[in-house]
Order: sequence, then C-alpha cells, then structure tokens
Amino acid sequence: MTLQYSCDVLVIGTGGAGLRASIEAHAKGANVLLVSKAPAGYNNATIVAGGGFHAAVGGMTPEEHLDDTLRVGKGLNDPKLAKVFAEEGGDRVLELKDYGVDMRVRRGGISVGSIRGIMGQGLTKPLVAYARSKGIKIIENTIISKLLKTDDRVVGAVGYNSKEKQPVLIKSKAVLLATGGAGALYKRTDCPLRTTGDGYSLGFHAGAKLRDMEFVQFFPLALAEPGQPPFLIDGKVVEEGKIINTLGEEIPKKHGITARPFILKSRDLLSRAIMLEVLSGGGAEGAVFIDAVDVFKRYNQDDLFSQARYEFFIEQLHADERPFMVAPICHFNMGGLVADETGKTGIQGLYAAGEVVGGVHGANRHGGNALTAITVFGARAGASAAEFADKTTLVDVPELAAEELDRYTRITVRETGFTPRHIMDQLRESMWENAGIVRNSEMLIAAFQKVQELRAAALRIMAQPGRQLLDALEVPMALDTAEFIIRGAMERRESRGAHFRTDHPEEDPDWIKTVILGKKEKAIEINTKPLGDAFDWSEP
Repeated sequence: MTLQYSCDVLVIGTGGAGLRASIEAHAKGANVLLVSKAPAGYNNATIVAGGGFHAAVGGMTPEEHLDDTLRVGKGLNDPKLAKVFAEEGGDRVLELKDYGVDMRVRRGGISVGSIRGIMGQGLTKPLVAYARSKGIKIIENTIISKLLKTDDRVVGAVGYNSKEKQPVLIKSKAVLLATGGAGALYKRTDCPLRTTGDGYSLGFHAGAKLRDMEFVQFFPLALAEPGQPPFLIDGKVVEEGKIINTLGEEIPKKHGITARPFILKSRDLLSRAIMLEVLSGGGAEGAVFIDAVDVFKRYNQDDLFSQARYEFFIEQLHADERPFMVAPICHFNMGGLVADETGKTGIQGLYAAGEVVGGVHGANRHGGNALTAITVFGARAGASAAEFADKTTLVDVPELAAEELDRYTRITVRETGFTPRHIMDQLRESMWENAGIVRNSEMLIAAFQKVQELRAAALRIMAQPGRQLLDALEVPMALDTAEFIIRGAMERRESRGAHFRTDHPEEDPDWIKTVILGKKEKAIEINTKPLGDAFDWSEP
C-alpha cells in the first residue's frame, strides 16, 4: 500500500527553516504538509545548535551586522541575500516571541533554550507546538527520495515512511526544501547523523543549481579524548585558556590568529591551524590540547558550564590538573542551492530555505548567523511558495513515481550486497581524510575516486523494510553531495575562508567568484560566475 497525500505547499524538513516556512505559508492561506525524517523538530542541526542568534537587536545596527557577516564571509557573500538578511534579521528574530519562543536579548543577538547540547530545542519545540496548534499536518519518520516534475514544474514528491513501512506519494502545488546541511558526511561531526545532504541532491536532480559547495565549516574545538563525547568547547575555557601543540606552543599566536572571540570570528583560521599542526606532527592522535588548568581554578561552574558538564570536566577529564585533547569537528555547510531572496530556485514550483541554500554566508559563517538566516529566509520562502501555490493547480503524480517505487522494492528483496552503514562509514572516513579542513589535488582525487567506488557499491545496496530502508535511501543522496563538495573544491584553485588547499595556499583576488554546479544530462556541469552577477535561471 502507498500512503498518498495532497497539499498546496509541501515543506521538507522540520528544523528551524522548515518550521518557520510552514508557519508563514499557512498564515498566507496555504494548505501545508510538513515532512520530517525524524520526529518533528528533532534530529536536525537546529536543535543541537548553541541557541544563539546574531542579529541587529539590543543596539546593534543592521549596518554593523552586515559588516560582521561580509568580513567573516571573505568577500563571497551574495550581496542581495546578505543585505536582506541583515536588514530583516533583527525584526524576524524578535518576531519569534509571537510563536512561543522564550528569548534572552543582548546587544547583537538573542539566545534561546536552557538545556546545554540541545539549546536549539528552545526554538524547534515551541515552533512545532505552534504549527500543530494551527492544524499544520506533519508526517514524521519519512524520507523524500525524489521530487516529481512535469512540464518543467515540480508537482510533488515520493518517499518512504519507516515507521509505517510504506511508500509515500505526495502531490503538491509547490515544494519547499528545508533539509539542512550535510555535516554527517564527515567522520567527526556535531551534526545529527540524519544530516546527509538530501536537499542538495533533490534540488540538483530537479534541475536547480548549486553554489559554493566547497565551503564546509568546521567548529575548531571539540573534545577529542578517547572514548568521550565530542562536546564543543567555547567561552572562557577557550578565550582564557591556552590552545597548544605537543611542544607547548600556543597555536593561535604561532599562526597569527588574532580575531576574537575565536569561535565567532576565527573558526576557519583556527580549524586550519589545528589541522596543520596535526599533519606536521604537532598533534597527538589527530588532536591538540587546551590547557585550562588556571581557568578551572579561577572560576566556578556557573561561569563555565552547566553543573553536569562542569563535573564531567573535573571528575572525568581532570581539566583542573592537566590539558585535555581537542580537535575540529564538521559543523556547517556554507554552500547550497542557488536561490533568490524569496527562496525561488529557478525551477517552477521549487523553493528552498535554510542551510540547504548557499550564498548568505560566503566562504565562512559568523557565529550566530545560521539561526538568524533560517528565520529570515524560512519566512520569506514560505510566503513565496504559498503565493505560487495560490496561482496553480494540483497534478496527478502516480505514473511519475513508478520507477522510484520499483527501486524501493529492489532494495528490500536483494539478498546479497552492501548495507547502508558499510557504505556510509567508508564515505565519512574518506571525506574526513581527503576533503576536510586541509585539501590538495591529490587528496581530492582520492576522495572523488572513493565516491565513484561507493556509487558502484550502492547499486547493490540491500536493506530490510523500516529504518534500514530509510538509511539506504539516504546513501545515493549522500554520495551526490559528497561529490558536489569535492568537485567544488577541485575547481577553486585558491584558499579562502573554510576552504584551504596546500597546493594553492593563498587567497587569489581573481577568485572573487562563485563556483556553480548544474546538471547536464547525467553529468555535473561546472561554471564560475563573478560575484554579484545576476543568475540567469534559463542557463543550463
């Protein structure tokens, strides 16, 4: 049996962007269907975010916010998107109060949430509750594996509900991708393992373009002690402690990193410096150290961490007696689908918002800008999708889905082959080793070849109905996104922001341009476009 639904606007993803888009589309009169791979509001990057928004509130001006954003973006932010983002950010984040979000306002931003590690729940939980209160229908535990098109318009989607163990067929007047990023393509990540890049692949195969995929942000300091959880490290422990290599040299000083706070303003440079130390022998077991002995002696728990986290650092790590190991961790994707300030992708009926869209952050993202961006552009894309839906009609889609539904059957009846975990473990290892913080031509070729090897294996993927089949349907999309990152990194022959190549170690002023990936027949077509040039949606 196939579960069938129809709606005006289908929103894929229940992180902050998808929730905000759904609320806005509903407010504009659209019948909204919200689909999530996990329980609504969970297993997405928003919920595990630090809960901080950077925006023009509390006395900060939009001009100051824009300046922060452009400076950290290293000259590659899309001018139109960045301008809208800074001008509307303050009002949009304060507007969240209307949807039940409790916030603490400071100069330059707000904070939500109270449970460390899932501070973003302070955003997703009230937005889910608000959406449900308005009657927005939510389908959970459902992956979308293909967007359906006819007459060059997106008219629905096909997917699989792992709880019901049934295919899902949806016809809609508009589809809005809010699927988040692809942090789970890397071995070390603080992103949930469901963030496998679905939206990049879905949009690409529907004909949308991608931009800036080479820019993957790594949070510079996460716990790397063997057998311990990779907690992110920031605050006084970072700013007043010492980040050192095995010789005791302070890494920021050695590498000329001065912009503070490090976590907000120097994520790219500090991540790069740490990995260079590791690769040159200045690390141990892939990590360096933080010496915060004096910090833990000077401050009590209320100044540093929650009680449980403080006790962990004292009782388990003895951080008041010795340095502890840290290393970067994959955190965010700056690149994504090409979309304008209203979420239009250039494909009729297809919209996008949040981390799945590129251009806002340029080559590197300022801390706190992610949650503001999903709020600003989630609202804008939701309104735009609803406006389009109001002017169009539904189209029957069963025949368009037949081939994809046959693929589901082949995966579940296959008796020999490879499991999803077997393929994903190899992909994550390769991406971390060869397409991570430090790259060069040889490494990127190795990463590309590994993706092709795993594509061949994925043709023989096998899975049981239920959760394992959902995992299996993620794999081809993950492989697509890995290749997008690799191909973008191969093309950009310079180092800028979060992209660093040892064979092209300097910024090149001739590379103030965007790497664009598009689909041409069954291949990836690569072009570059000077920054600020208008996108011609009719281009191949």
